[in-house]
Amino acid sequence: MRYSYLAAWSVVGGVSLREDSQPIELHRSENCRFVLTRDPDSLLANIDQGYAVGRLMLKAMVGQRDEADFMTAVKSEIEKIKSERKKKIGNKAVMIVEAQGEIDATLSEPSRELENFIVTFDAVDKRVVQQVHRSEIEAMKLAVALESEPPCRFAILSEGTYLINEAGKIIHSISFSATGEMSTSSDLCTEGAERISARYAMLKKANDLDSVQRLFSQMADYASDRLKAFLSGWAALEILIAKSFKSYEQVFLSPLTSAGQTPLRERFLGRIRSVMKDKYRLKDKFIAVAAILLPDDNAVQEDYKKFCQLKELRDSIFHGDEFSEKNLPVHGRCRSKTLGTSATTCSITAITC
Repeated sequence: MRYSYLAAWSVVGGVSLREDSQPIELHRSENCRFVLTRDPDSLLANIDQGYAVGRLMLKAMVGQRDEADFMTAVKSEIEKIKSERKKKIGNKAVMIVEAQGEIDATLSEPSRELENFIVTFDAVDKRVVQQVHRSEIEAMKLAVALESEPPCRFAILSEGTYLINEAGKIIHSISFSATGEMSTSSDLCTEGAERISARYAMLKKANDLDSVQRLFSQMADYASDRLKAFLSGWAALEILIAKSFKSYEQVFLSPLTSAGQTPLRERFLGRIRSVMKDKYRLKDKFIAVAAILLPDDNAVQEDYKKFCQLKELRDSIFHGDEFSEKNLPVHGRCRSKTLGTSATTCSITAITC
């Protein structure tokens, strides 16, 4: 059966939109699109409807009214949902994902069928739908975050999945479950939206950055505690350095072969690489990659100093030393760099805290 999945996050810090800005489409594919907007209500109308029905069910108000009264109650509940969301959003921009696909659904007898929609229970495992689109969402979060300095974070506002039958009628599958600082923003210009779209496309082409994107997404979750955010960011940075080093080691060492006696120099370099293969320290790899991605010497020195401070803090935490969680750095400077066709579109400090 056809499904539609929507989710919305407020963008905390980073990019913003003026109050009178039109929605900006960041990316569109056959089954998925991302939009940045100041007014998400129209895009989220269908999942708001499903959420309203669920809330009324919790209040035991579904089977006790005729259709007209029930729809009046649903509309009233939707207005409450929109009002609550508006308070959470404030003056922030909202990123929305709209995705469609096919999924196996088990339809029991509907709890209630109305003119505009059907209500049923547990027809589909919504976690499966979330998993299908997780990689796309994480890549877009990273693409948006790298547009600002410091990188933004994301606070979940709404998330929902509904089904669509062959007649085009919406089916709300109700499932009951429980889940348990200051920022600055700058207006997103047309060029910025184009950079985000291009960055997202490159990240999606990379087959080896899923773990980096996932860890960054965890760090960027505004609801995460600072320790989890810091450790997720550090893990993302460490993985990114290791993967980047494999790509840039030869580029970094190649000047050693540019003088005379090239065959002998290449033999000597090959021996160094063979001996050092498993002996490079993380700082060594950072230096090599930073020197390629950030050829400006001042930028390299600045980032290396920052990296050393972060590593010392990480090591201190892992060794059991005392630390202040509220002072953990979970935002950092963001540089963006694209070399060739590589999907490593961020500098060494872009992923880190």
